[in-house]
Amino acid sequence: MKKIKLFNLLSTSLVCSSLLMTAPVSAAEAHSGHLSPNSQMPIEKKESVVPNTTTSFVLTKNNQKQTVDDTVKYIESQGIKVKSVVPEIGWIETDRTNQHQEKKIKKDTHADVQTPDNQANNSYTPTAVPSRSYFNSPMNKYFWNRQWNMHMMTKNPDNYANDTQSHVKIGIIDSGITDEYRHRLGSRIRYAENFVPRGGFNYMDHDETGNPYDTNDRTGHGTSVTSLIAGTNEMVGVNSNATIDEYRVFSHKGCSSSWVLKALIKAVNNGDDVINLSLGRYGLLTGGYLNGRANNDMPEYQAWIRAVQYAKQHGSTVVVAAGNENINLNDPQAMTAYINKNNPQLHAVGQGVSLPASVPGIVQVAATGNQGERAEYSCYSKDSVYAPGGDSNRTGINNPNQAFIPTDWLLTYGGHGTQYNFGIGTSFAAPEVTGMIAHEISKNNLYGQSDAVITKLRQSLETNNHGLPCVILDKLINDDHAPATNDSSRHSSNSSSSSSSSSSSSRSSSHFGQQEQREEQSDWWQQFQQQIAE
Repeated sequence: MKKIKLFNLLSTSLVCSSLLMTAPVSAAEAHSGHLSPNSQMPIEKKESVVPNTTTSFVLTKNNQKQTVDDTVKYIESQGIKVKSVVPEIGWIETDRTNQHQEKKIKKDTHADVQTPDNQANNSYTPTAVPSRSYFNSPMNKYFWNRQWNMHMMTKNPDNYANDTQSHVKIGIIDSGITDEYRHRLGSRIRYAENFVPRGGFNYMDHDETGNPYDTNDRTGHGTSVTSLIAGTNEMVGVNSNATIDEYRVFSHKGCSSSWVLKALIKAVNNGDDVINLSLGRYGLLTGGYLNGRANNDMPEYQAWIRAVQYAKQHGSTVVVAAGNENINLNDPQAMTAYINKNNPQLHAVGQGVSLPASVPGIVQVAATGNQGERAEYSCYSKDSVYAPGGDSNRTGINNPNQAFIPTDWLLTYGGHGTQYNFGIGTSFAAPEVTGMIAHEISKNNLYGQSDAVITKLRQSLETNNHGLPCVILDKLINDDHAPATNDSSRHSSNSSSSSSSSSSSSRSSSHFGQQEQREEQSDWWQQFQQQIAE
């Protein structure tokens, strides 16, 4: 998916740097267990073994245990190495198969086989990335008046802070978070696991050791996404009391569908009430890629359908960013055209699909600018819900020699010291909705009721002055639309520590507003505006 730029507020002067918010982390620097004392440790502790071949995917005819086990045994009997299995959805990752092996698997097991022809097109990408520009932020600066997105999503700012008894668990499947931010959040981080195997994407990441404890963010994307939910002492988060589970699926070079699907199932099995996916890619439902063996991406799409169904059956609500390519996701040909524009060597023919944004049963989030307009980059569909993602139409984002207007972009935390960022993307709209859904679940006792959560979300949408159905926190947590029956079977008391720890990592929005009103407006902010205009 198209990458949207992110601007940084650092603790040094305005400088130009690389595209990365944080420096690459070597294998020697990768941490191995910086989890809070209350955190659960990953179950799998063995490092991955790097094979000499790339990957094929196999989807069994159903996800019954016997079928999955029999298919795995058959594949191994054919001399093909099985690299990983997600038994809950019948998804098997193997060493790369040849055409003869594919046909034999399909004939003898009735499983479907997908062997990607182009690793770059098969990689999932985040829907916002860092940029080259940095700016200094002084210590102890409170940003509530700069968080226009937070103001837009509620009529009562205290709704962000008064859900102090929340036991909601939020799973964030992304690039991890920085070790420093993890320490700041403390016991609010309940679980953390790395799903990037040794060698990373296509075995091009030499610093990836396969250590399941290595959840340190290499790109800054996951940290920024998490900060919109969890906040900091200086910045209000959408839900500063929920417990956070993090699942790292991005290496520097890319992200495999197997890693994301495996992380999603782990998040469901961990009891996460809401799961955020600010990532995606485009594939083909019908037709095929005329340059090679892979016919289309139907097996992967079916695997996503099973995964989302599994999540809903277990009470988890899945929230997905719509994407940043300005594509109508109800138009399959538009997605196919995008594939061919960016990967002309594939010669894609057929109906395109956005994975996982087009999967039934998810909450698909598109982005608005600060005037409520659909952001010019944002993908959308008839099923989209809208939340602030920032806009680039008036910011000069398409011309790096022009300045940008920070009041059109969203403030996020960069993960180190006083490093804050301005950025845009549906990546940032999605966690806002994720955090608001967490409030909804807590306020209306909708634990374990994904269908009821989504129904109430739809009922609470408010059409703005641009005709877009926007998520408004006040309506979402209002009991007037709450379903009649409640089931608190997934309400876990062992997450209650999040409410007590939140006071050290967040402040109420009212406090932020009062603090900023007492501060002069002509200090660093005006200097910043002047610098970027020059």
